[in-house]
Amino acid sequence: MKWANSAAGPFEQAGDIDVERLLADDRWHALVDLLPDAITLVDRVGLVQHMNVAAESLNEISRGAMVGRPLRDFVKASRIDCTQLIEGFDRGKKLQEVVGDADGREYLLQTRPVHTWEGDLNCYVVIQRSLEQLAEVLNGEGRRAASFLAQTGGGGELSRGVGAASGDLVLGTHLTSLLECGKRAIALGSRLLILGESGVGKTELARMLHRQSGLEGRPFVHVNCGSIPESLFESEMFGYERGAFTGATSKGKKGLIEVADGGTLFLDEVGEIPLQSQAKILQVLEGGGLQRVGATQLRKLRIQVIAATNRDLAEMVKEGTFRRDLYYRLCVVPLKLAPLRERRDIIGPLLDSFLERINQRRSPPLRIDAECRKYIMGHDYPGNIRELQNLVENLAVLCDAVAHKEDLPFDQGIALQDAVASEPSLTPSVTSSNGLAGASLKDAVRQFEQRVIEDAVRRTGSKRKAAEELGVDIATIVRKSR
Repeated sequence: MKWANSAAGPFEQAGDIDVERLLADDRWHALVDLLPDAITLVDRVGLVQHMNVAAESLNEISRGAMVGRPLRDFVKASRIDCTQLIEGFDRGKKLQEVVGDADGREYLLQTRPVHTWEGDLNCYVVIQRSLEQLAEVLNGEGRRAASFLAQTGGGGELSRGVGAASGDLVLGTHLTSLLECGKRAIALGSRLLILGESGVGKTELARMLHRQSGLEGRPFVHVNCGSIPESLFESEMFGYERGAFTGATSKGKKGLIEVADGGTLFLDEVGEIPLQSQAKILQVLEGGGLQRVGATQLRKLRIQVIAATNRDLAEMVKEGTFRRDLYYRLCVVPLKLAPLRERRDIIGPLLDSFLERINQRRSPPLRIDAECRKYIMGHDYPGNIRELQNLVENLAVLCDAVAHKEDLPFDQGIALQDAVASEPSLTPSVTSSNGLAGASLKDAVRQFEQRVIEDAVRRTGSKRKAAEELGVDIATIVRKSR
C-alpha cells in the first residue's frame, strides 16, 4: 500500500522502523508496559504484533492469543466497539473518535499510521484511553486529595505547597515517614495495610501513595468492601462470563479487580469482606490471576494492592471471622495513621484551611471568635479529620458572620466540657479556690456570673435556653458573657 504523504507530520512519516527488531528488544516491552494508555501495534499487512498490558486489560484480550492474528479478529474480540479500525487501516487514516462498550463506558480511540519515507505503510498504532480515568486527571481530583491529606501529618512543620486553598500544608514527620515507608514497599511490590480510626484519612493516604509511586495516570480503583451486598460481592469484584447466571449481560462483565489491572486496587474496609469470598481474594493475591464467575480459565493481572481497615484484623483472625492466610498476605507492611487527638498541633492549621475553603463559597466570610476556637481546639474528635471538616461546614451554615462557642453543635459530638477540662470549675461550691482569691468583689462577682452563664449555656445548648433556666432575659446573658 502507498499513500500520498506530503502533508504528513513527523510522527506519521517516522522513517523506516524495523518492527521485528523493535519487538525483539526487551526494553521496548518494558517501556510500553509502563504506559497507562492501551497501545496495540499492527504491522503493514494488518497483523497484530504487540499489545501492552493496558491494552490487554482494556480490551479484555490476551496478547498471547491475539499476536499474529488479523486486525479484524482484534476488533471482533474486543469488548469495546472499535469497528472504525478496519476502514482506518485500509485507508491509512488517522482516527480520533469516542467509542463505547456494552456497559455504557466511553473511550477515546486514536490511530496513527506510520509510513516510510517513500510513503509505504510501516506500521499502524492503535491508542485507547478510558474517558472516565482521563476526566479524573483533568478535573484535579488527585490534587485535591493530595492537598487534604498533606494537612493530616503530624509534627507541625509548615511548608509551602500547591493545591491547598491557603497554600500552606502541614507536612510533618508522621505523614512523611508513612509515605516514605509506603513508597519503598510499592517499589518492592509489597502489599500495604493502612490502619487507623474512621476519618483519619486512610483513603487519601492510599491515593497519595498511588500517585507518588509513579502510578499516576494508571487505574486507582477504590473498593469499599462494606458497601457491596454479600450476595453480589463475587460478581462485582471478580466479574462474570456471559450466561454465567440469570440476568448476566450478553457480553459478560469485568469485575472491579480487573478494572485495576496495571494500577492500584484499594480494598477499603477490608475487614468487611464476606468470609466465603476471602478464599477467592487470597487466590488473586497468591497467584496474580483472577477467575470470573462462570469462567474456567484464570486471567493474569498486574496490580498493586493496598488495603485499609479501622478494625482489629488480628482479633478477627482469633475469632474466626477473617482468614489467617489472607491477613498475612495483606499485612506485609502495616502503616498506622494516628488519630487527630494525638496530633493536636495540626488542628489549628486544619481548621484554618477548612475555613478558607468554605469562605470561597459563602458571603460574608465566616469568622470564628477566640473563645469558640479554644473550644474547637480542645475537643477530642472521635470522628477525626472528617468530624472537624463537618464542624466547619455546620458553622458556615448556621452562623451569619461570626461563630461563637454557643454555636457549636452539641448533637454532633462537640463536647465543650472536654475543651474546658483544665479550666476552673463552674460550680459555686469550688469557685473560691479557683482563681477568685485576691480579686475585688466586683471582679469576683463578674467572673462568677460568667462561669454560671457558661455552665448553663453548655448544659442547655443555647443562650436563649440558658436565659430561661436562669430567669433572666437573653440580653442579660449576652452582656454578661462578653
